[in-house]
Amino acid sequence: MVDKKAFLNALSFEDKNRVSKLYEKICFCLKTGREVYTEEFYPPNVWRYLENAKGTLGVNVSSFGIFDEAERKVIAFSEKEIWHFPISLIKIQNKSEFTKLTHRDYLGSILSLGIKREKLGDLICGDSSAYVAVYEELADYIVYNLKSVGNSPCIVEIVDIYTEDLPQHKFQEENIISTSFRLDSIVSSITGLSRSKALDIIKEGKVIKDYRVETEKDEIVQENSILTIRGYGKYKIVSQVGTTGSGRFKILLKKFI
Repeated sequence: MVDKKAFLNALSFEDKNRVSKLYEKICFCLKTGREVYTEEFYPPNVWRYLENAKGTLGVNVSSFGIFDEAERKVIAFSEKEIWHFPISLIKIQNKSEFTKLTHRDYLGSILSLGIKREKLGDLICGDSSAYVAVYEELADYIVYNLKSVGNSPCIVEIVDIYTEDLPQHKFQEENIISTSFRLDSIVSSITGLSRSKALDIIKEGKVIKDYRVETEKDEIVQENSILTIRGYGKYKIVSQVGTTGSGRFKILLKKFI
């Protein structure tokens, strides 16, 4: 088991209080041998680090977010493999035939009930509905209190994750060419902006890397990083797929659509 200071330093990119809670849960699991779950969903840079570090932590680490390629997941610490997580899946059906609702509409309506974003997992929209993973203890509250999204009436229900035909994240694959994996170079290549203009939007806080605003131009973008560029979209860095004759990198992206 790593000491607390080293643990906090390893996850310094995440909120310190949230990381401290993770450390306390690991200690509780080690002390009691009981399985322990986080009460919130965590982003990929957190659960991925913990799963890779489980050998040094002394406990089994697993995570679950219902959807394939889920980004936000609840994390479990245990001695044995975990098969059940305290997560429910809610379906929100738009009853209006004239209003097309967006991800922002659905999410905003749920948050307006006084629920923290960390209590919700991924939210995926279909043609006339949305599915959202929620912490189990809040599922009934949302079902009984969410009556509309914007001005559109809706039907809200808890569905069985094993029998429901679940939607999945939709991606559009894109290839870019970049001189390096520095943030300013990647942003420039994605947006088509000059390096100086890419630097401007980074300084303005319009670039989010792995769920945190990143303002350092020389931050290295790793494979599997998630970049959100305000006004341009959300992207997952998949891998380097080659180099050009001049030595620049060919990089495969997945754009969320």
